[in-house]
Amino acid sequence: MNSCSGRRPRIMASSSSLPQNTISDILSRLPVKSLTRFKSVSKNWADLTSSPAFIAAHIRRSSPDPFLLIRRYHSQSGWDYGIWLITHPTLNFGTQLLRTPLEQSLPRFPKIVGSVDGLVCLDISPCYASDFVMWNPGTKQFKRLPLPLISSSRDNPIWMVFHGFGFDSFNNDYKLVRIVSFRGNDASPFLRVEVYSWREGVWKEIEERFELALLCGGQDGVVVDGSLNWSAIGLQRFSDRKVVISFDMGREVFKTVPLPPVTRYGNVKVVSYMGLLAVAVYPLVFAASGNNMNRFEFWVLSDCEDGTKRWTNLVVVENFSKSLVPVGTWRDRELVFKYMGARDRENQSSIFLFDPVDQRTRRLAIDCVDFCFEGFSYVESLVPVN
Repeated sequence: MNSCSGRRPRIMASSSSLPQNTISDILSRLPVKSLTRFKSVSKNWADLTSSPAFIAAHIRRSSPDPFLLIRRYHSQSGWDYGIWLITHPTLNFGTQLLRTPLEQSLPRFPKIVGSVDGLVCLDISPCYASDFVMWNPGTKQFKRLPLPLISSSRDNPIWMVFHGFGFDSFNNDYKLVRIVSFRGNDASPFLRVEVYSWREGVWKEIEERFELALLCGGQDGVVVDGSLNWSAIGLQRFSDRKVVISFDMGREVFKTVPLPPVTRYGNVKVVSYMGLLAVAVYPLVFAASGNNMNRFEFWVLSDCEDGTKRWTNLVVVENFSKSLVPVGTWRDRELVFKYMGARDRENQSSIFLFDPVDQRTRRLAIDCVDFCFEGFSYVESLVPVN
């Protein structure tokens, strides 16, 4: 029977009638949860969304607007801990408590080593950073990594361990770097270094070392343009300042980057800013009289026209509060600060965003006054843990 309305019937195009690149473009705009569901609907879509080209395209669309991944636990009790995903921290603020892999069987709450392209590396060991999990919170996949090669012994006990997790674009590989420090016979420690390759699924010890520096404790490597970076105390010719120890993940070599002399008198937090190596310098809580700075400075290692690099001072804030501590960057362009002072009952928030360009400060609705806090940028992705 013909319609009398005069309107033509609508013809719906099936996915098979659309070009493959159009389907790929549409799907790459969808959240991971939807894409995971679609894998069971169509084998063609499952194959498409599992391809490296699609996964890379999906990451590129997600990267400009990352979420904030935070790990916190109560400073005094050690309880009330969790890893939280903060969606759209400055707009439609939302929080989600994530279920951590193997949480019920772990001796302590996991520590986040790093977050890159939707993969989160967790340290689940009780000590010496000796047990790790690769986790994709978006797909809920996780993998317990093989145990590292370098371990502690009675005759050769480990002193300290430093690590970092990042992406090696040269080899298209995600790498976990573990720097193990043994106390030597003299004042300087003896170092051994090993690298876990996501692509190969194994650890390997490398011969590469660095000298003239002592890594500062309590820090993880910061990813900047294919390198992992740690702050360190300079020795010998660098004894008048602090330095950055930088590990090139593609060539697997270290180099030492001297920091501005002002870093000698303050705390240093290494961060990534607009794809460049940067350091936030802020007051020491305890310092010998006359040896402490009372200001905040933000320095960026910029490229010069002659091909060299030079430290540029972007921000100086005089009479800076010792209660404000930089903990990282969000979206690679705003500094994240944690307030460490007494609780303000009228305003529970203790996390601030600071833009070094316009020097605007924004307060986030996250109560972490009584909590230890670590923050990382996070994007959803389909990157597999294997």
